[in-house]
Amino acid sequence: MAALRIGDEPLTPAAVAAAARSGPVEVELTAAARERIAAARAAADAAAARRQVYGRTTGVGANRDTAVQVGGREHALALLRSHAGGLGAPLPAEAVRAALLIRLNQMAAGGGGHRPELADALVALLQGESLPVLRDLGGIGTGDLTVLAQLGLALERSGLELAEGDALPLISSNAVTLGVAALALADLRELLEAGLGVSAATFRALDGNREAFAEAVAAARPHPGLLAVTRTLWMLTAGAGPPARLQDPFGLRCLPPVAGALHGALDALYDVVRVEIGAAAANPLFADGDAWHHGGFHAAPIALALDAAGLALVPYAQLSTTRLGHLMEPRLTGLAPFLATGPAGSSGLMIAEYVAADALARLRAEAAPAVTGTAVISRGLEDHASFAWQAALQARRSVEHLGMVLALELAAAQRALALRDVAPPAALEGVLVAEAPAPVDVPIDADVGRARALLPRLAAAVRAAR
Repeated sequence: MAALRIGDEPLTPAAVAAAARSGPVEVELTAAARERIAAARAAADAAAARRQVYGRTTGVGANRDTAVQVGGREHALALLRSHAGGLGAPLPAEAVRAALLIRLNQMAAGGGGHRPELADALVALLQGESLPVLRDLGGIGTGDLTVLAQLGLALERSGLELAEGDALPLISSNAVTLGVAALALADLRELLEAGLGVSAATFRALDGNREAFAEAVAAARPHPGLLAVTRTLWMLTAGAGPPARLQDPFGLRCLPPVAGALHGALDALYDVVRVEIGAAAANPLFADGDAWHHGGFHAAPIALALDAAGLALVPYAQLSTTRLGHLMEPRLTGLAPFLATGPAGSSGLMIAEYVAADALARLRAEAAPAVTGTAVISRGLEDHASFAWQAALQARRSVEHLGMVLALELAAAQRALALRDVAPPAALEGVLVAEAPAPVDVPIDADVGRARALLPRLAAAVRAAR
């Protein structure tokens, strides 16, 4: 595989997620990136020689006006040691790799005052098999100080000779938050696609009415997400027979605006993450020959975009649970209650609704907006926080809950298709298998597990069929 070149072309969130999940990453800093890094470092050295520079000639936080008594490597090491909380759960390898890649890409933009040796140390970590253990507790959305300080100490232990001015430029970033956000975003986009395929299977099992997916309907409210989702649903329901109803329940009929809103929220999150992973947002910023002290590291744009996406997941999942309920209803399926196949009174997939309600409740809890939090720390100087780190972790946990809801619906839809002897949507026939269920009630975990494993293939089929 060709090396991922950092410094010329923009690095996308999708590329971050793919590289972070591929194991060791072959990366190469371009010549232009090295020039920008070196120029910013020279500007930082020059500024520190003639004026106060926060975190280099002074302390940090409420110690901003205190001149450091011990400079050079000792001050850098002290900053890292004092800020490396080292508490909480270890981050998974893919999150560590994503953070390393994003931090390297941000350095390549110049402006932070990093030494080229620091960038080379990140390259070596990305290319190696061994990753540092980084623990997750302490971020509040004003720079991932605790996690990145742990990274700095790990670099020092692995052989990097720290120098004056190395500490603050490294930790003044939201790279870890952005790495987790990029991974969650990739998963949520895939679940949005997979969910459209799941709903198409339910549509076929319930003899739905395609009028709700007509282009004329979408064109009347031309939101980009709504238009995109409607076109996909129209394609996925091609070949449907006569509808069983003039108007379907909301779970099918209102899917375009609900899924379209999620589509838009994920696109907006993508745009924010795309900008941030290439931004030189370290404080201070070294540009135009001087040091600029600022609050541009504040992660409000990231937190708000993550919160919006988290909220948009809830109605999308709610519609999946309603469609699951429709599949349990004999008046809509023409089958036994709860798609049961055993003797009269059998429960069939009744418990699936309970599990879906539980997963949906957990998803709702993760959708609580993180930006409503507040913090006043460092003797009152730092009197606001975005809590983007919490929002990113909530998005990551939401993947599991949404995936469970969709898997439950898919398991029921495939059972209904089998019992009705109806073929899956043509675009999904190579993925969905309408297998006859057991003749008696059995635990649902095996069926749901198989359905969950199908979701990535289903998403790929939906994309391929466009």
